Amino acid sequence: MHHILIICPENSELSSAEKWLSKYGFQVNTSLTLKQAEKYYELSEFHLALVDHECLNESSETTTTLPKDFPPHIALDARPSLSSAVNAMAHGAVYYLPLPSEPDTLLKHVIDALDGQVSSSQPLSNDSTTLFEATPPELQLGTAQSGIIGQCPPMQELFSDMTKVAHTDVTVLIRGESGTGKELVAKALHNLSPRSKHDIVSVNCAAIPENLIESELFGHEKGAFTGAVSARDGLIFAADKGTLFLDEIGELPLEAQARLLRVLQEGEIRRVGAIQSTKVDVRLVTATHRDLMKMVQQGLFREDLYYRLYVMELLLPPLRQRGDDISMIAKILLEKACAKHHRPACDYSKAFDQAIRSHHWPGNVRELENALERAVILSPPGKIDPANLKLANISKASEPAKQATSILEGMNGTSLNDYFKHFVITHQQHMSETELAHSLGISRKSLWERRQKLNIAKK
Repeated sequence: MHHILIICPENSELSSAEKWLSKYGFQVNTSLTLKQAEKYYELSEFHLALVDHECLNESSETTTTLPKDFPPHIALDARPSLSSAVNAMAHGAVYYLPLPSEPDTLLKHVIDALDGQVSSSQPLSNDSTTLFEATPPELQLGTAQSGIIGQCPPMQELFSDMTKVAHTDVTVLIRGESGTGKELVAKALHNLSPRSKHDIVSVNCAAIPENLIESELFGHEKGAFTGAVSARDGLIFAADKGTLFLDEIGELPLEAQARLLRVLQEGEIRRVGAIQSTKVDVRLVTATHRDLMKMVQQGLFREDLYYRLYVMELLLPPLRQRGDDISMIAKILLEKACAKHHRPACDYSKAFDQAIRSHHWPGNVRELENALERAVILSPPGKIDPANLKLANISKASEPAKQATSILEGMNGTSLNDYFKHFVITHQQHMSETELAHSLGISRKSLWERRQKLNIAKK
């Protein structure tokens, strides 16, 4: 019988492995820490250990190597990254896997590890066990485990650039249409970087009111403005030693742009209302779907900040240009939608795939995810009807829209979009974004989205 040692904290996803490994005939012992395992067990008696990487990190503070009699082990990490994988393999790990891992996947690697010992030394026991083909333990961009999916040539080119950039501290600008997954790229960059042990702080610059964005990013002192009843650290400080992701960087006001430039140049921040500055160590990743150089020419974006941000650019292709990736992403999102709404798994038919592939997807992956949730909710359990995707036929839908616009223009010489554009341009000199949105009966986010659609620059 094979003896396996599991070392993990009580709240670790790995703790559940004890029960099902025992059902497969393994003798399993558990320990909360490496020191506890050394104290209560003869480590040399175990054939294999499964170790939560958090425990390895704790042990590495006092010792650079595991005990000499420590058995071959598999490292499992709740925050997987390439640097952690290299560290784990340097400590003698046979495999490095993410947490949580499917029981079948983990069992496969357990048997692989034991089989490796059998083939390279004397047999551990007389048990006959069905063996599986070994797989590389490294994280691979493009798989579901990496958080960003894709195999098409544009995505492979993107992954190649990401791998080269991840281990540096250069500022990265991610460009792509709304809904393509720019935040996923930023998170993948962070997870592959040496900063992965620290936090990534994500900020949507368009979602924060203009009069509060400096306070949110840089923090403020008590009494710095009305309502500042106590001092507060900003989001940049929260990202110290980690990664700061600024989504829709083009919506950052000019005043905040000047402050951000100082962060990049001097590596320090100053709270609103403060006198002294605070040093920070932050890796900056930004994203936008706008043409920042055009904004620079229009005086809407600082030229010096633009060149600070434009050190490395990553281009994210729209969903409609990703070929077979569309089907791959749709299948994964369909499984996710079924699980989310407690529905049995649905067959991904050819007719359903054809409906998915024939749509233009102007909203990209975000639109695809919403459409699949809609189809799962509206379809009978266990089945999926393409009609329940409720996708508008662009060619058919465009004619009524054109007719409606012609009628409006014939009645009063203007369309709704023309009226919207005229109202915003006329009133933005003396109204804030919040006041404009309230007057038009829409949210501030909707106002921002229509500005992009109609190309209405801010004052």
